[in-house]
Amino acid sequence: MKNKLLLSSALLGSLVAGSLAQAQTTVTGGLALAYKSQSNMNEAGDSARGMGRESQINIQNKGKLNNGMDYAAGFALEFDGGQATDASNENVYIDIISGNTTFTVGVDHIQNTNRTRGVLVGNDAQDLHNGGIIGTSAFLQAAGSDPAQSMGVGIVQKTPVGSLSALYVPTNGSGNNDIVTASGATAQAALQSIQGNGESAYEIGFVGDFGVKGLSSHAFYNRQAVTNANRADGEEIKGTNIGASYQVGALTVGYNKKETEGGAANGRELDQDEFGLAYQLTPNLSAGINYTKVDTNQADRVDAKSKSIALGYNLGPVAASAQYAKGSDVNNVSGEDMDVLYLRLSTAF
Repeated sequence: MKNKLLLSSALLGSLVAGSLAQAQTTVTGGLALAYKSQSNMNEAGDSARGMGRESQINIQNKGKLNNGMDYAAGFALEFDGGQATDASNENVYIDIISGNTTFTVGVDHIQNTNRTRGVLVGNDAQDLHNGGIIGTSAFLQAAGSDPAQSMGVGIVQKTPVGSLSALYVPTNGSGNNDIVTASGATAQAALQSIQGNGESAYEIGFVGDFGVKGLSSHAFYNRQAVTNANRADGEEIKGTNIGASYQVGALTVGYNKKETEGGAANGRELDQDEFGLAYQLTPNLSAGINYTKVDTNQADRVDAKSKSIALGYNLGPVAASAQYAKGSDVNNVSGEDMDVLYLRLSTAF
């Protein structure tokens, strides 16, 4: 399903210091084409529909250092429909590996809070209900400030029951921005731009099965320091994401809790519960049902809810999925109800 193109490391020899004689570079990729339709059930004619794409090329290298340790490095180029952000801000990393310990520098690479065990087939509620007629819904995909989406340094330690990780980001929200190559006034402008994005942040996490067959679990906590915008009231951004799923034969059940506190709306708290159930009907066909609820501490807001049913079919090199969702009060605002139909074809190479 993934045919890897091997590139001679000799071609890259002049670009890096040291020998790449024992290195191997691979190029892989993925493509997804989708159709999404949203309808506001409380306002006739208020609907949106369209098609989109996600396409990505991954370039990765791994080998041995001259001190005997392992290393891995890579980056991805993402080209999505209507994308206006940096195309190279995906899975950028250099890893130094010693046994079960990995020291990593990069962005969008280390294990992080952007995951769920409460949606087992299909897309999560944020993917389904964001955009179109509502804009940004209340549903969470990550928790808190999600620092892994910015440049940082981290460490991952493998254990018999799972992997522990710690990440530090000096400027959360900066993504791929840097001031290394800038000078003079350009450097000052770049530095001010980065400082405006956020402050330092950290995240600690765990991903593993605790040695139990059929169990998948994770737990993450992140915290971003006070920003200039909300320094007066001392508001920080904190996030927690805890989830687990368990498979018995063809049946899998899952639950996930995500909590976000602080951010743009001072004092606002979001508490999200996700429940998932999946059943493998045949070796290639799976069905799932998902339920997501977001509670907020704001007195003038109501719970946002989403219910969906999904089918996934494996065609070998191509995967197909179909999902239908009903959302109510999707932005924690009464009356913002939405029906969604989502169809998707994807492949990897």
